[in-house]
Amino acid sequence: MFDEYSLGSLTIVTPNEVKHNTSITIVDGRIDGFSKSKKKNYDIEGAYILFPALINAHDHLFGSYHPKIGTSPYICWLPWDYDLKNSPVYEERNKNNPFDIYLAGAYKNLISGVTTVHDHIPHHINDPFIDKLPIRVLKDYSLSHEASMYDLKWGDGIGIEHKRAVKNNIPYVTHIEEGFDVESLRGIENLEEQDALSEHTVLVHGIGFSKGDINKVANRNAHFVWCPGSNYFMFKRTAKVKEIHKAGINMSIGTDSPASGELNLIDEIKFAKKIYKEMYNEELDDKLIVDMITVNPAEAFRIQDKLGSLEKGKLGDLLLISGDANDPYSSLVNAGLKDIALVIMEGFPLYGDNNFSDIFKDSGKNYSIIHIDGKEKLIIGDPKGLMKRVSEVVGFEKKLPFLPI
Repeated sequence: MFDEYSLGSLTIVTPNEVKHNTSITIVDGRIDGFSKSKKKNYDIEGAYILFPALINAHDHLFGSYHPKIGTSPYICWLPWDYDLKNSPVYEERNKNNPFDIYLAGAYKNLISGVTTVHDHIPHHINDPFIDKLPIRVLKDYSLSHEASMYDLKWGDGIGIEHKRAVKNNIPYVTHIEEGFDVESLRGIENLEEQDALSEHTVLVHGIGFSKGDINKVANRNAHFVWCPGSNYFMFKRTAKVKEIHKAGINMSIGTDSPASGELNLIDEIKFAKKIYKEMYNEELDDKLIVDMITVNPAEAFRIQDKLGSLEKGKLGDLLLISGDANDPYSSLVNAGLKDIALVIMEGFPLYGDNNFSDIFKDSGKNYSIIHIDGKEKLIIGDPKGLMKRVSEVVGFEKKLPFLPI
């Protein structure tokens, strides 16, 4: 039985503390402590660093296709959505089985070190698929598409959805001020009118936020998700993230979909660092970036008792990367796909380098062999079969650059 084991001896980033030459023990899918197991230990030799597995705070898994769509800049999301739904790429995507599109999105996240994703879409759309995916897609949330009069009418309305979140102690998630027209810029005002701005509220995009909007978000302890790649592609600008952070707002990073955003979360954090430097002529702190893909989204989505950090009793979601133990945060921020060495969810390996094959074999799970950037990897399931099905459906060999197998 694969019920207890340890990994050691490692540099472990919790991420609030860096522990050198330390082991971590997993028992029944949860972290049991920082010591070697008496039952089974896997010594990790080489330049590796262990982090909590990553959390993608905003994705649209049903939008997992490529190439990007649209010509920017747009005044708001609505004309981009029109271009999306009238594009031949959208028509091509929709030839595929919806589950295969979700599966492509799941693998996109997995190979970049992500085990947990918030998929922003109504429950009746993603519920049939998410339990069948190799990663965790959050189930407990209420939502609106956007806080505007011309949103896509997801959910039962802003006020009702927010009340549902408060009652059930789950997040209420909405796009906000994704544009610069008069209606978009009323986003925070729309939430206030329906008493829907609170510690349960998770706000995505906010590119139109004024100083007053930022202060209101901070005063109500609401949370913010930054998607810089998608913002810049669609609008040639992004949110006032320095001011948002300075106001004390809990801030996370998400990818949006590959139709507008970066290819994966590790590309997204590199773009975040780049655009921040261009906006403010200073560096975005690497430790803060790591927080924005671990502890911060766990807090925003009210799952901090289970995920986001490496602590006794939390779920055994682990990310092992190749890197410099003397500069661990920078190592993660600058990592490429080839540096994602091992991804574990609730104690079970899902993806990793072939030199960890003994962990995969001992887990008892089925896995296949793929190559990423010329490096042999083991992965749960059959992504090559997935890409074969996609190509057969569209009638040519389809390449998805976010899944470069």
